[in-house]
Amino acid sequence: MNPKNFHISRRAFLGTTAAASVAGMLGGMPIRAFGKDQVKLSFMYPVGVSGDINRIVSGMIAGFNAAHADVQVEAIYAGSYDNTEQKVMTSLGVGDPPGTWLPINSALQTFLAMGALEDITALAKADDIYQDFLPGFLGTCISDDKLYGLPFQCSTPVLYYNKTAFEKAGVKTAPTTWDELLETAKALTIRQGSDVSQWGVTIGGGWHDWMFESYVRQNGLVPWTKEKVMFDAPESVNALEFWLRMAQEGVMPTASTWQGSANDFMAGRTAMLYHSTGSLTNLRKSSPFEVGVAFMPKNKTFGASMGGGPIHIAKNQPDAHKQACWTFARWMTNTANQSMWCKETGYLAARQSSWDSAEMKSFVTEVPAAKIALDQAAYAGAFLQVPGYHKVREYLKSALDRTVIGEIRPDVALREATANSNREIDRMLRRRG
Repeated sequence: MNPKNFHISRRAFLGTTAAASVAGMLGGMPIRAFGKDQVKLSFMYPVGVSGDINRIVSGMIAGFNAAHADVQVEAIYAGSYDNTEQKVMTSLGVGDPPGTWLPINSALQTFLAMGALEDITALAKADDIYQDFLPGFLGTCISDDKLYGLPFQCSTPVLYYNKTAFEKAGVKTAPTTWDELLETAKALTIRQGSDVSQWGVTIGGGWHDWMFESYVRQNGLVPWTKEKVMFDAPESVNALEFWLRMAQEGVMPTASTWQGSANDFMAGRTAMLYHSTGSLTNLRKSSPFEVGVAFMPKNKTFGASMGGGPIHIAKNQPDAHKQACWTFARWMTNTANQSMWCKETGYLAARQSSWDSAEMKSFVTEVPAAKIALDQAAYAGAFLQVPGYHKVREYLKSALDRTVIGEIRPDVALREATANSNREIDRMLRRRG
């Protein structure tokens, strides 16, 4: 992203969103809602994709602070999602959490078990939240019919592809099924002897368990409930068998990293890439070739896992601080800001009004790929919302890694991951009582 371009958009953003806040984007809430005493909040957040996300978030918070004399927010960049959640949990343990934070949506049950989250259902019902936020995105913040956050950083994986590589290989369209994916990857893989200079397809590592859930959903199964996982179900085993087949056919690397896979795609070292829609703007602007975007190919059906996260509000803090957090969360997710966030990053705007705005309609006309993940979201649901999800993720990632390198059979690996995961979930449920 060009910093000069961002400076221009940020300057316009500061003027328009400040005015829009006064005009009613906060659902009629006055800016000076907390008397003469200034409320100071901290907002802890991660950066989950490549690009200039940190600068954009900092610019948004500067805009909020400029528009709100009675509430000032300190931005605390905490690293990855995992680092952010661990830091929040540590601060909760000593009774000094940030006022608000941004986790992966999978952490919902973990934070609920800690009694950490403010129930914002009543505030949302008194506002336009249930009417304007897209139901699938809002659903990632709901447990037992109660709302515990506002969707902000919404994503699904998508399939990125190098249009130049496709043209050179004589491939005319992106694959739409698993079988087509394998055949297309074969056509795109380039070798010099035993060395691979261009992989057919790469599944972004680090979050490949997120990608894997999408594959299982493409077999018609959501592989978890709030009380257990079903990683050893036939639909799950079949998905991992397909991954193993792609590795054995030599069209997919057996390991990758999250950032490294994006870099490999931009450098032409892989022709197709499974990665977050939040990477769209960076991949599109930084690649020396035209980037295509498509649905993840289906097997029995299309399917995707919703990643990214909501803005949560800490439960154990003064009421004035909770109200200030609500004002902040509501402002960060208002129509104009969600439109800007989507355009600048590739993350999906959570509001229908954002997509209906003239600005976004013009953007989608210019960049049709921006709407691919939104259309795919019709087949998507929240990602792995189980108690103790951090450990569960590690059990699953280990099973995937060991299988793809040929160390263990898919069914055995997933059976072990299921047993270990359900043991951890049961332990967490007993602790919760």
